[in-house]
Amino acid sequence: MSFDKLSRDELYRLIERLVKELEQARAEIVRLQGEVDRLVLRVEGQEAELAGRGPGSPRPPAWVKKNAPARSGPKSPRKQRSTNFARKRGVPTREVRHAVESCPSCGCALKGGSVKRHREVIELVLSPVEVTDHLLVERVCPQCERAVTPTLGEADGVVGRRRFGPRLLALIALWHEGSRMTVRTIQEQMETLFGVHVSLGAIEDALHTVSVRGEPQVKAIREEIRQSEVVHSDETGWREDGQNRYVWLIATSTARYFEIGRRTNEQIDSMLGPEFSGVLVSDFYAAYDHFPGLKQRCWAHLLRDVADLVAQYPDDTDLAVWATRVRRLYGQARDRPGEDPKARRATRKRLEAQLAQACEPFLGSEKPQRVLCQRILKYLDELFTFVVSPAVPPTNNEAERDLRPLVIARKVWGGTRSPQGSVDTARRATLFGTWRARGLNLFHQVYDLLLSPQV
Repeated sequence: MSFDKLSRDELYRLIERLVKELEQARAEIVRLQGEVDRLVLRVEGQEAELAGRGPGSPRPPAWVKKNAPARSGPKSPRKQRSTNFARKRGVPTREVRHAVESCPSCGCALKGGSVKRHREVIELVLSPVEVTDHLLVERVCPQCERAVTPTLGEADGVVGRRRFGPRLLALIALWHEGSRMTVRTIQEQMETLFGVHVSLGAIEDALHTVSVRGEPQVKAIREEIRQSEVVHSDETGWREDGQNRYVWLIATSTARYFEIGRRTNEQIDSMLGPEFSGVLVSDFYAAYDHFPGLKQRCWAHLLRDVADLVAQYPDDTDLAVWATRVRRLYGQARDRPGEDPKARRATRKRLEAQLAQACEPFLGSEKPQRVLCQRILKYLDELFTFVVSPAVPPTNNEAERDLRPLVIARKVWGGTRSPQGSVDTARRATLFGTWRARGLNLFHQVYDLLLSPQV
């Protein structure tokens, strides 16, 4: 064929036909690669069955890791490390010297000697509780005859009018929030380890005390999050006196703030505040749609749904090709361009156009990916915010991990019994979540909080 004799329109039509054939060839390559991968997995499974299992033996689950190949020949010597990574010895609080007094062979008395080696043993000292009887002496002024009695406060190691000291109260809060113990388990542990009986009501009062005294700190944490440039948000179910509620979370890398309430737009609005102007990272829940600022929707949720759909329809070739294309576009987005903002914006537009092109053909069809394509096109301008803003992550995994302790606590405790109990739980979760994110000692933080001056 001579291209010199073709007109401009004919050349354009030829180019369009070649581009279409190229796209079809690429799709066929992807389909064939997927088929090859499936056949390879099948062959590997059959080889493993022939090598290590007899006929009729159950096939191991897909998540079971295959055995490493057996080594042949002598084992190579271990490579010497440039740095010593041995466990560091602790600072001894007591030293005990051990020496043999007489020779085991001839019985001769032995004296002197030098230390051959050390043996470190770490042990707990379980001493009985210390009960302090504070005697408040009343004195009368000889001039004005006024009777004066001292008052006790945080400087004396007294928390309000409670009969338990700050260390005991801090330990109760640590066991409940850090170890997710129930109040009855805490009661049993107190009696087992320290021989002190603490009533269930006293344990509840201790937890309430931590919540009340931590309220100013909780408000400061919320204000810090509201001023942040990037905020993660997520929610999960909760039970309050047998009624359905939801735990909401807004978080940054160093702060966590929880609330228990309804699953409504007003709930998240009140947490973020009217002045919030940062980027909100969330899943695809519709309560975040009305937020007027920048948003980044979670790619982990989307790719998980794509994987579930492929697993549900393993023989659908069109679905496999579409899923591969979506994953490839996400991989290209994660390889962000340099520091040039113009290049990042151009990359975002290109990726949005390619993702829309991949999803639009399935909108009016009965294909399994139709619903996911509708979701992608609905939130298309909120999927690649992380490309133009390097500080924004592409997933909301951080918020999901932060919610996990309360999810486990819900399974252990069964929820809360009153609105005040929900408020207290959210405050303590805020305090402990933030302290943990900042790498602080939880026991020391609770102890300092209980002895902090109250305004």
